[in-house]
Amino acid sequence: MMNITAHSKNRLIATFRKWDVPKEFADPMYNYLVYGYNPGSCFTAVLANDFMRAIQSSHSANTVEAFKALVGWIREHCPQQAKGSYGQVQRWSELNESERRSVLEYCGLIYSEKEEVLLILREEHTEEPVLY
Repeated sequence: MMNITAHSKNRLIATFRKWDVPKEFADPMYNYLVYGYNPGSCFTAVLANDFMRAIQSSHSANTVEAFKALVGWIREHCPQQAKGSYGQVQRWSELNESERRSVLEYCGLIYSEKEEVLLILREEHTEEPVLY
């Protein structure tokens, strides 16, 4: 399982906040991208561009606004390797930790391990708390 620091977690979460993606939508996407977990039938369908299945498998409390926010986030931030078809979604889930991490770093969604260490060291040598 991929270990990322709070710095990288906050960096990824900030992308969801930018689009006002509700937590109940962001959490499955986070776990899918970082750990390769299946995001569930509704979100798998969204990632695979299957509108009918996404709506059919959606919880009745989900709103159009929430889906619009998620789609905006996917278009702007979700790696190409993790979206577009059911095959792409399946392949992303099958990537190993190192492969997923490499893509997430390349897309700027998380920090590299070296950057994480530097951020931690900088934080330890700062009298002021680091703001996220």
